[in-house]
Amino acid sequence: MPNPIVRLFRLSRLGAVVLVTALLAHWPISAAGADERSELEAAFKLANAQYQVALKTLETRGREETAAEVHRLREAFQAVMERFNANESALGLDTDYAGALMQFDVSIVGVMLVIDFGSREAARDALTPIGQSLAELQARAALRK
Repeated sequence: MPNPIVRLFRLSRLGAVVLVTALLAHWPISAAGADERSELEAAFKLANAQYQVALKTLETRGREETAAEVHRLREAFQAVMERFNANESALGLDTDYAGALMQFDVSIVGVMLVIDFGSREAARDALTPIGQSLAELQARAALRK
């Protein structure tokens, strides 16, 4: 059992990440005058913040909490897909981008299945590449500015 001070520090650190995510969730993504790219970028920022929460939760909490955070990650990523689908022609991204978004969503579902099996190490192995894939998708969208 970890030292109570260490445990308190870990919980406060996780709380800070959750607070940032909550603040970003209420960020006005579709503010008047915002262009399609800024909306997509804001959705990516929220998904990245939620990814960090899911990763921290995997390392510090149990299976149920981790599954809930990965589910929230999928919901945050659904916002990315919605922004893309609503503005696909205006964004002018490559034709394979929609397929890459779908593949990413399938990867998140795979992580959720691995978490249900209960292996923390396998869940870590499945969740870690999600962050890199998310960064690559965001970079691909940013290159077309």
